[in-house]
Amino acid sequence: MNQTINGYVIPPAVERDFAAFKQHYQDYKDKKLDDLAFKTIRVPFGIYEQREAGTFMVRVKLAGGVITPEQLGTLAALSLQYANGRLHVTTRGGAQLHYVKFDDFLAVIGALHAAGVSPRGGGGNTVRNITADPYAGVADDEAFDVTPHTLALTTRMLAQKDSYALPRKFKISFSGSPADRGGATFIDAGFIARVRDGQRGFTVYIAGGQGAKSREGRRFIEFLPEGEVFALTQAIKEVFDERGNRKNKHAARLRFLVAELGLEEFRWLVEEKIALVKSRGDWQLNLTTQNHEAAKTQSIVEKRLLSAEEKLWWQRFVTPQKQRGYYSAKVPLLLGDLPADGARELAGKLASLAAGRDVIRLGADQNLYLRNLTAGELLELYPVLKKLSPLTERPAVIGDIVVCTGAATCQLGITIPRGALPVIERALLAADVDLDRLQGFRINISGCPNSCGRHNIADLGFFGKVLRNDGVPYPAYNILVGAKIGEGVTRYARKIAADISAYRLPQFIVSVAHAWLDRQRDYPTFADWVDAGGEATMVQLAKNLAGVPSFDEDKNPYYDYSAREVFSLKGRGAGECSAGMYDLIEADKKALIVALTEPLTPANLANIRLLAARMLLITRGEEARSEKEVLAAFQKHFIDRGLVEQKFAPLLLGDATPAVVDLASAVIALYGTMDNTLKFTVEKPPAPAAQVTVSAKFKDYRGVACPMNFVKTKMDLATMPSGELLEILLDDGAPIDNVPKSVAAEGHQVESQTKEGAAWRVRIRKK
Repeated sequence: MNQTINGYVIPPAVERDFAAFKQHYQDYKDKKLDDLAFKTIRVPFGIYEQREAGTFMVRVKLAGGVITPEQLGTLAALSLQYANGRLHVTTRGGAQLHYVKFDDFLAVIGALHAAGVSPRGGGGNTVRNITADPYAGVADDEAFDVTPHTLALTTRMLAQKDSYALPRKFKISFSGSPADRGGATFIDAGFIARVRDGQRGFTVYIAGGQGAKSREGRRFIEFLPEGEVFALTQAIKEVFDERGNRKNKHAARLRFLVAELGLEEFRWLVEEKIALVKSRGDWQLNLTTQNHEAAKTQSIVEKRLLSAEEKLWWQRFVTPQKQRGYYSAKVPLLLGDLPADGARELAGKLASLAAGRDVIRLGADQNLYLRNLTAGELLELYPVLKKLSPLTERPAVIGDIVVCTGAATCQLGITIPRGALPVIERALLAADVDLDRLQGFRINISGCPNSCGRHNIADLGFFGKVLRNDGVPYPAYNILVGAKIGEGVTRYARKIAADISAYRLPQFIVSVAHAWLDRQRDYPTFADWVDAGGEATMVQLAKNLAGVPSFDEDKNPYYDYSAREVFSLKGRGAGECSAGMYDLIEADKKALIVALTEPLTPANLANIRLLAARMLLITRGEEARSEKEVLAAFQKHFIDRGLVEQKFAPLLLGDATPAVVDLASAVIALYGTMDNTLKFTVEKPPAPAAQVTVSAKFKDYRGVACPMNFVKTKMDLATMPSGELLEILLDDGAPIDNVPKSVAAEGHQVESQTKEGAAWRVRIRKK
């Protein structure tokens, strides 16, 4: 069988970004960058600080869950050398290394890039890992294999500079059939494969999303030819980039923008952008076709008889492919974790057994999938799989339980689903329940409302909360039931009028399993039973288990599973998922408000002046660092432009006086006029020129990194009359590749680009 696949391609732009990251890393070590500034740089590189101080998680993009045996071996080696000896599979089919140290960042990223994968865009307000059906290319019901589209779009999005500073994260998924195993109907931009009149394409869904104020996706395009996937996705991203809410991260996802504009106005804006994207050229998605050849093998029974143990495993986890003679096998992973030693052994075995084949996928259910293997090859691997995961010998429902890390490592976590899962497993195995009848039943648990455990799409879902008994807090969960997934039927699970303590969570899950299996023959799906009265049954089951003993009577309910201390929110902090340069505004604003409440000592007056002057500079494209630079930039962009009254200009000279309190109040008031795109409603556009001028304004932006060079150019053009010329000097590489395109996208005319030594001179006419 010939089905070689290596994953996405890391474009030169990402390597240049990594070179810039190395410099920022050194600047931070040298204390030239503060913690917040460096956070806004490391998070878009997939590096998150964990709950334990001084430890970090590195999230690796694996588009469509595709990973080669060699890449799996590299990740395993990195985990053994730099992390905690485990690989964690994410709910977007990527991989995470936990407990990485600061000193090892560069070594880890360099090794990942050498292996052909990157953490770029693994976190922050970026285009995140693009997901797909783990059975893409091998499923009987698919219209066609969506793997090439997933990989090609990932490569293109990695190369786009605007993929890394969006209002909020942007997620994309592909499914090959209406069963929607890739999750296209509840994501920012989802594609479901279609063939119409012999042409391959997609039905497109947009503006879905989980977490707070979750919403199912909305059908946007009935049929999109496959070659136009990049043009449409880039257009949606650009509208989101320009119109999305940058001021309030809780209303910043694409679904909020579509709700605000209305679907038709959003469609009109996207169509405009599509025309612009196509006018730039190179908008077709370049696809690599995979070859699928039929296997020349005997059936399993002809190969050899299976033992009772092998037969049970085969029934639970093995699926025949549409390629005759080949099979896929799901490998269930406890907590989504792969022991690095076992992963390395599996990678080595696959590299020799199935060299050159597309044999591994990671699923959004946090499991591993083997594919394109013969019956004999799978049976040869079975002992390795048993050693790799004890869940291989358990009913499938156990391995299908999805949990997030919760308060074990996450700054936002309230409860610890990872600690609860082994207890839930023991409770189910000990119960008088035929667990094989629950095959396909989805139990999903998140440690907070942010749906990292995907509780919205569960048959039975939970997310963490705090309850109190006599004023003493204890860990608990909200309960959701009855999600449906599939084109035309997708709906999220709904929260019921009851909750459950973490202590009694395993008992509640067992009681629901009993109740559902008692009625399973009467209803096609669990969701149908929920609608027909099952919800009321589960409310009553939860109420039967409500409450906990007093703290003096029994302290166990006041400890979360696997916790060593009594439950509290100690250690819970701000999450880093939305980290971006715009967080700097909020940080300075909070610090300024605190400073205004403290005694007006000379040192504090100087601090108030600095914070007030610096707070909004990022909206003008300024990166001023020293106090002198900050005050000069504030004069130029805010006082000289009339955004802040001229009377405050003398306060920027000499020692700070108590009058800086009024300056701070004026800046905070100006902030109140800032719209969601970081523009001020009191700002007046430049007066139109009496006549078109051809005089050229010149700026030297050599040494200014992307995207700040474009932001500065954009601000220059904003101060100029229509028709005036601006000449800028840019470095070779990313600056010349990206800035002229971005300027043209704003409607200005790029008249020329000429090489001058190692730099480029770009001539721009203001629109």
